[in-house]
Amino acid sequence: MNNKVIRFSILSMMMTVVAAIIVAISVGGLVQAAQESKPKPAAPVSPESQQPKPAEPQDDEPVALTEKTKRPTAIVQPVLTPDQFANFRPPYINDKGEITVLGLFSFPDSSSKVGQRLVTRSLDGKWRVLMGQGETSTDTKVKLESFGLPHVNGNGDVAFVANGPAGPSAPTDTVDSNDPASFRPTISNQVIYRKSADSIKAIFRMGADVPNMPSYITGISNISSNAAGTTSFIGTYSEPDGRGLFYVADGKVNLLARSGQKIGQTETGTFSEHYYPSAINDRNEVAFLGRAGDKSGIFVASPKGIDIVAFGGRPSPLKGASFLGFGNRTPAINNRGDVAFIGFFDGPQSGRGIFYKPVGGAVRLLVRSGDSIPGTNWNLTDFSALSINDQGDIAFSASYAGRSRGVFIRTAKGIEAVALLDQKIPGGEKDEVFNHFTQPDINIRGEVVFYAQWRTPKTGVDVGVFWRDMQGNLKMLFKRGDLMPK
Repeated sequence: MNNKVIRFSILSMMMTVVAAIIVAISVGGLVQAAQESKPKPAAPVSPESQQPKPAEPQDDEPVALTEKTKRPTAIVQPVLTPDQFANFRPPYINDKGEITVLGLFSFPDSSSKVGQRLVTRSLDGKWRVLMGQGETSTDTKVKLESFGLPHVNGNGDVAFVANGPAGPSAPTDTVDSNDPASFRPTISNQVIYRKSADSIKAIFRMGADVPNMPSYITGISNISSNAAGTTSFIGTYSEPDGRGLFYVADGKVNLLARSGQKIGQTETGTFSEHYYPSAINDRNEVAFLGRAGDKSGIFVASPKGIDIVAFGGRPSPLKGASFLGFGNRTPAINNRGDVAFIGFFDGPQSGRGIFYKPVGGAVRLLVRSGDSIPGTNWNLTDFSALSINDQGDIAFSASYAGRSRGVFIRTAKGIEAVALLDQKIPGGEKDEVFNHFTQPDINIRGEVVFYAQWRTPKTGVDVGVFWRDMQGNLKMLFKRGDLMPK
C-alpha cells in the first residue's frame, strides 16, 4: 500500500469518528431536553390552597364599596275584601283640624271594579263616611257610581265631577241643518256636583257655552271649591278649540283666563293651552302656572283680572339673577292672597328655590337648593308639591342627597323635616321605612297630612296616609288593608 492510500484511509477513519461524536452529542442533547420538558409529579395540595383567590382590582377597574344587592324572595300580596282600603289619594286637612281621605277599594259590581269612599275625621277623632259609592244626585236623580278626584272646602262641602243624565248635553237650539258648520257633536255628559250636608246638586254641565265666545265646554278637570261654594275648574272648549280657567258662582259661569288671551293689559304675550292651577281661595283667586310662547310665568287670576307674579327672563329677587322657568309645578295661594311657587334662576349662584309673594308685597326667596336639612349632613336640591296656610307656613316635598326625597315644612323658625326616605314609619316594624311621598297639605294650626309609600319585608311595598299633629308627632291614619269606616 503506498503512502497516499495510507493517508487517505487514516483521514477517512478520522472523519467517521468525528461524525459519530457529533451524532452522540446531538442525541444526548435531545434526550436531556426531553427529560427537562417531561412533567414533574405534582406536589401535595392543601385544602386552603384550593380556595379561589380574589381577583386583585386593576387601577382602571371600579371597586365595590357596598355589598351586592340580595335578590328578594317571592312576596305574596294579600287578597283584600271590598270592606278594606286598597289605596288612597292625597288627603286634605282644614283649619279646624278635620282630615278628609279618598279611599279606593275593590268593588266587583262596578264597571271599573274599583270603588271610592270619601271619609273624614272629626275633631273627636272619629271617622265617618262623607260620600260613598252609588249615592244619588238630589236634582238629576243619577246614581253616581264613580267620581273624579274631589275637593273639600273649609265647610266640609265636596266638589267633584261625575256623569250626569244620559243623552246628549250639547245645546241643539242653534243647529242649522243647512249649515254643517253649526253642527255640534254629541259629547260626554260630565257634570260638576257639589255635595253639602243635605244634598248633592249639579252646578255645571258640559256643553255649556263659554262666556263671550262662540264655543262650548267639552272637558272638565282640576276641580276646587272655596268656603263660599265658588268652584273653579279647567275647561276644554271647541269651535274654536282651546282651554281656559273658569269659575262657577251662584249658577253663573265666569272666565278667568283662556287660550290666546293677553297675559296682562300692557303685555304682548298670550296664554297657550297649558295651565297648572291652585285651589281657589276665599277671595275667588286662583294662582296658576301658565305658558306664553316659549316662556312661562306665575299668575293670579281673579274676577278683577290677571296679575303677573313672576315671568321667565325677568329679574328674580336674587341680585344678578333672572327667572329661567318654573318647572311645570303648580303654585299655591292662601286665603289672604299670599302666593308660594317654585322657580329656577340663573346668575352667579344659579339654582332653584321656593319663592313667596305676600299680598301687596314683593317676591322673596324662602328656601333654595343647597340649604341644609337641620339635624342631618344633607342639602336640599329640588322642590315640588307646595301647600301654604294663612300664616305663610309652607309644606312641600323636596329632593336631597341624590334621589332621596322627604316632606318638609318652612315656617318663621326655618326648615323642618316631617318625614324622610328610609325613616321608620310610625307604628311600623323596624324594617318598614318610608320610600316615596306625594302632595302634603298644611292647615293654620301647622298640622300636615300626606300620602306615602314604604318598604316592608312582608309585602314589598305598602301605602298609607299620615298626619303630623300640632305637637309634631307623626301618626299613621290608614294603611292598605285597614277596614273602611261605615
